[in-house]
Amino acid sequence: MVKAENLRTDTAKGALEAVFERCDGETFVVDPWVDMLRAIAEAGRSFDGDLPTLRVLADEDTLRTARKDFTLGSKLADMVDAGHAELRSYDVTNSTAFTDGDVLYSPIEVGDNVAAIADTDEPFVTDTYDTLCDQWDDAATFDLRTPGRNSVRETMSAEFGKTPQEDFETVVTSIEGGRSSRELDEVIVSLLVAAKNELLLYDISKWGENVGLASKATFSRRKNDLEEMGIVETEKSPTDVGRPRQRLKLTDERLQEADGDQLAVVAQNILH
Repeated sequence: MVKAENLRTDTAKGALEAVFERCDGETFVVDPWVDMLRAIAEAGRSFDGDLPTLRVLADEDTLRTARKDFTLGSKLADMVDAGHAELRSYDVTNSTAFTDGDVLYSPIEVGDNVAAIADTDEPFVTDTYDTLCDQWDDAATFDLRTPGRNSVRETMSAEFGKTPQEDFETVVTSIEGGRSSRELDEVIVSLLVAAKNELLLYDISKWGENVGLASKATFSRRKNDLEEMGIVETEKSPTDVGRPRQRLKLTDERLQEADGDQLAVVAQNILH
């Protein structure tokens, strides 16, 4: 049955959840902007039902922007890992739209209201879907190169225990959508959490490289930056075999006293 009603809510996430409820099978997401990708990721995480398989056809610059933001990229990666989404880059000339071949929804934001306008004209919707299938075949697969949030959570908990994992999740959640990538990126957050829990640099950097956050060399450079700022320090920790390893510690009293949900705010103030 063709689902023809227009949808209207007060959030993009709500509008997308309504679209997801009405779309079946492979559904194109055409030319989304970054905040729309963010809403897709949020809706995908909380949606209570069977998600359609999303074929996201987007401008490469938009996808690159999403990749640079760990809080967004990791959520999109969860959808990709679960088989709910695939991303491809294309020189998009279409207007932003969602279509499963039966109905085409065009999202519109006006002030605090978000609508998805439905079009069910069969020749138009069918021709649009067929055109998008051709564009999809010509488009290049886009690699987020970002680990999924679920993968980060599970591997961090297995490697270091529940407390560091919860600290990491708390800090990432607290900075979501409101940071510069040059301030608190995922590597700095990992190092701050490691220092708060007095983990070894070797262990956190090895984990970070294995899970796909960054190379061990990047972790080492960021650690040096934080040391120069007087935020963290290392002390030698003996090992059973080989040279001692570096144990990370917070040196700034404000960070030492900060709870997990305050750590990001305090760190951003210091980094500024």
